Amino acid sequence: MEHPPSMNRLPSLLAIILAFLAGLIIFADYFWKIPILSSTSQFLLKTIVLVSATAMLLAAFNLAVRHTGKLRSPKLESWLLVGGFIIAFGVGLMPEGFNAGAGRWLYHWLLAPGMAAIFALLPIFLAYALLRRFHLRDFGGFLFFLGMVITLLGQTPPIAARFPLLARARQTLLSGPVAIAFRGVILGLALGALLAILLRIPNILPFDSQKNDSEDQS
Repeated sequence: MEHPPSMNRLPSLLAIILAFLAGLIIFADYFWKIPILSSTSQFLLKTIVLVSATAMLLAAFNLAVRHTGKLRSPKLESWLLVGGFIIAFGVGLMPEGFNAGAGRWLYHWLLAPGMAAIFALLPIFLAYALLRRFHLRDFGGFLFFLGMVITLLGQTPPIAARFPLLARARQTLLSGPVAIAFRGVILGLALGALLAILLRIPNILPFDSQKNDSEDQS
């Protein structure tokens, strides 16, 4: 038995309405410190974190399952990914987790150095992308490159100890222009998401399909 178009669109409509209300409550909590608004916002934020963690866990399982089917091939990356997933997931389920024993050794000697290496390579990738996609002759590209170099050098301990001016310049950039720009981007994304939800609601309302059907019949 087929459901009418309005019933098929009901889950999408409910999801959009819930997302809009949740975003509106969290957004309003930054401006009006009302107890019931703050408690509701904290509950929504905890729920979002829980849902995001569940989604990340499902994505990790999906990735592991996909690479499990490739273990018959001689590709080493599939074996490393599946083996690393099994080890990390198994250690995480242990009572002490990553705080002691094998979990602590795994974190301090594998996970932490790996994440540090990724973050250390990130500025190099950004600089390479900047040189490939942008031009340093552009004023915006030059400022981006200059700020990246100052931040990278200012947080390197030997250089920061020898040149304190770089460390102070890095701190000024991060606490001033970078923080303001980051908040502006987050605010713009929030307003853009709310606007996109408002523009999408009329396209899935039940009366919209009925209106289109009546126009087609006429």
